[in-house]
Parts: sequence; structure tokens; C-alpha cells
Amino acid sequence: MKKVLLFLLIALFSCDENNKKEIDWTKNGTLHESKISDWKISTEENKLATCADFVANLKNTENEKYETLSEMKNDAINLQSCIEEAVNGGIYAEEMKVKEVAVLCHIMIKSSN
Repeated sequence: MKKVLLFLLIALFSCDENNKKEIDWTKNGTLHESKISDWKISTEENKLATCADFVANLKNTENEKYETLSEMKNDAINLQSCIEEAVNGGIYAEEMKVKEVAVLCHIMIKSSN
């Protein structure tokens, strides 16, 4: 009985840890009001978390919701890639806001689907 209880407790705690890791990528994005120059020196984690916020908010403005976190993560990764592609290699965008480029990318992504 003690072994079964111990096993169940371990399984329960490991599930909580896995669920926590599954949503941690969505937290602590700080680039919403930042300039592209800040984006370029930020961590990949911060970029992805910021993009998660952007795609969730954009989806909400379209009166839609994500069915799964993996669907949301896919959109966040696509948005992050688009922003990276748009801003790398040029200094013209240094003073633009990240959210401005994110909206332009969102429009491009939506129109290509």
C-alpha cells in the first residue's frame, strides 16, 4: 500500500511539473512596448513569451480562442520567425515598436494562409 501511495504521489508531482513546463514558455514576455533595437538583444525565451502574448491577443480580437497550447506555440514561433526575418539585416527598423512589426507580420501570415 505504501509503495502504491508513493508511486501515486510521485506521478502526481511529476505531472504538475510537466504541466508547468508546458506553459512556462508563455510567461515573462517584456517586449510588448519595446523597440526593435531591444528585441535584437533580448533572449529567445523573452521573444517567444512576448509573441505568445501577441498571438493570444490577436486571436482574441478576432473573437477566436486557441484550442491547445501547441497551436498557440506554433503561431508564436511563426510570429517570432517573421519578426526576426523582418528586422535582421537592416537598421531602418531600430526605432520601430515590436508590436508594430508584430501586427504587420500577423497580417502577412494571415494573408498567406
